[in-house]
Amino acid sequence: WASRRECSALPPRGVGVARGALMRLIAIAILVVALISVVVGVSAPHWRGSWLTRDVLALRACAWETPAYFRRFPITTWARVLPEWGATFGGQSKRYVPERSPLAISAYLVELRRAEWVHWVSVFSWLPLVFFNPWWLTLIFALIVTMGNVPFMLILRSNRMRLTSILTRIAKG
Repeated sequence: WASRRECSALPPRGVGVARGALMRLIAIAILVVALISVVVGVSAPHWRGSWLTRDVLALRACAWETPAYFRRFPITTWARVLPEWGATFGGQSKRYVPERSPLAISAYLVELRRAEWVHWVSVFSWLPLVFFNPWWLTLIFALIVTMGNVPFMLILRSNRMRLTSILTRIAKG
């Protein structure tokens, strides 16, 4: 722990930060973001409720989210190379669709929604950094965390849109 004298030697927020203090802030920020992300991931398999059975709030499709929109991104490459940790904390892996039946697809859609919510919450794991980091370091972390989650969100969203349309076609006969 830093003594009162050491703390008073630190520059005020927003002013230049000494190299050692900056390294400590970065280490603490990494720990905070990682801890929040892990807590969200660990709690996600225990989330219950009808809100996972339909697309609400951030999961609602926008008019511009079409198959052509998702083709602009290397989603299949991302899905192949990015880690899939859905089963790590007791959830279900989203690497493969388990069955082709409407019931299995509906259950899989619940898991996709749960995973997408995990990434939406994780995108905001940088918010506590506002209270102890300089504004520029908080901004850097916000960009890194957001850009780290966006590919996963696009993969999940694309798969959810595709499976929802398949389920709709199956229901129509």
